[in-house]
Amino acid sequence: MKIAHVALISSFLVGCAQGRLDVIDTNGKVIGECSAAFAWHWYGAKDSVNYILNLCAQEQIVKGYTISDKTVLVNDYTLPVPPKGSVWNKITAKAQFKTGNISEQQYGYILAAIEYEYILKVEQAENDLARALISKKDFEQAIEKAKLEFNGT
Repeated sequence: MKIAHVALISSFLVGCAQGRLDVIDTNGKVIGECSAAFAWHWYGAKDSVNYILNLCAQEQIVKGYTISDKTVLVNDYTLPVPPKGSVWNKITAKAQFKTGNISEQQYGYILAAIEYEYILKVEQAENDLARALISKKDFEQAIEKAKLEFNGT
């Protein structure tokens, strides 16, 4: 019974990754954190986490802070060029990964990048709606457009 329980729990952990970095001020005091987590992300999950942690770390460094683990800064997070006539979305990325045109690491970076852009677009639409800069209908259209761009058509 214990083996089945462990196997069941393990199956839920596949494709999950998370990471965290402390943000440190010039006095050496921890003033915040960068964190990322991806669940049900079967390939490249750890790479996606590193991509997001790197984005956050870079933002903090520009502000004059340091981070607790600089290893996230050493990778080249440059996204490969999408296939001619395409943009990166979940469908394009998955197809390129399955055919071996991009590595698992690149796949993770691409998924993180497109999800990050999706989140930014949703947050912008929410802010615009809250400030009455757009109508509810415009908000719904912006969200639908962001979903289509993220998932692909």
